[in-house]
Amino acid sequence: MNPSNERLSLCVGRWRGIDVRVHILFPILALSALLLTKDFNRIHAEAESVITTEGYLIPHTFGGANTRLVCLALLVLLVSVALHELVRLLAARRVGGHATSLVLGPIGGLSRIHLPADPPAHLLTGLVGPLVALLLIVVAGCGLAFAGDRSVLELLFSPLNPELAYPGPGTRLFSMKLVGQMIVWINCCLFLVDLLPVDPCAGAEILRGVLWPVVGRNTAAYATSHVALGAAILLAISSAVLVGQANPDALVPAWFPLALASVFLLYAARGNMPSKNYDVGLAIDELDSDDEIWIAGDWVEEDHAAVLVEHIQDKQQEALDRKRREREANEDARVDAILARLHGTSFENLSEEERAFLKRASRRYQRRRGTAGDTPL
Repeated sequence: MNPSNERLSLCVGRWRGIDVRVHILFPILALSALLLTKDFNRIHAEAESVITTEGYLIPHTFGGANTRLVCLALLVLLVSVALHELVRLLAARRVGGHATSLVLGPIGGLSRIHLPADPPAHLLTGLVGPLVALLLIVVAGCGLAFAGDRSVLELLFSPLNPELAYPGPGTRLFSMKLVGQMIVWINCCLFLVDLLPVDPCAGAEILRGVLWPVVGRNTAAYATSHVALGAAILLAISSAVLVGQANPDALVPAWFPLALASVFLLYAARGNMPSKNYDVGLAIDELDSDDEIWIAGDWVEEDHAAVLVEHIQDKQQEALDRKRREREANEDARVDAILARLHGTSFENLSEEERAFLKRASRRYQRRRGTAGDTPL
């Protein structure tokens, strides 16, 4: 479980022994959306609606948005995210994983699921999230198509500038057509966000699951973080290019979500990038152990027999360890030979080189014992 998500979330109930929590970002998003509606601000909308043959279209500004309409969108978002996390949790249990809490956030589930050290398990659990969003899009889109709605493709290809038709005056707001359009639009946005190659998005789990059997778990984590950094740079450049081409009638400028995704990718990728230092073997007992880092990161020992290509850092560290062991074995053998000679002679009869070698070996042993004695229990 991610401790940060645990602290920034509120438990709203339990389901089969699992805490169901709502992340703080969700109420922040809800309050921000309500603040920008016409019922909660004094923004004057030039046109609160655009009359069409099918009804009223929501204008391209939050200033004319209806408060009940925003509440409907938030409800669809919450249900979609909850369904996404529920199916993901069930899939994780099928492959031997478990979770102690289910955290719901505005960009999808923020739950930390513990999975076995098996690449297919991680890949399957990662694929479930986007597939759920895609299934909801297909089901709602087919329902709208059978009802004669031709705006499905516009919702799919223009998620930043949606045109959602809602009933005219005198009719109820929550029509099935509007709910279907909300499902298509919101799950399209969730699908795109879920493909980002950083945690907690499914894109990172999918990419690691694909690379893991080929290059190993450590290398897969490095590669995923570097892919996220590259994507952040590309999105930042694209956002800068689109700043001067912003459409004033758009609900959200095209550059803004790209810039937001770029910042998110940059910070998340740097935070998820594993760190590992070389051990040159000069004073092996004086180096700090990194066990806490791996335990905190929920890392487990991987099956190296399933890895086709070892990570270059692991190979170099293995070579350093092998050379260190060979050097120490040779030094110990020479020390034993010199000490054996001392049984029949005195220290003064040893050569200058042998005496200097014994002094260096003695300092090395003392340093090791001193370091071991200073280590806190």
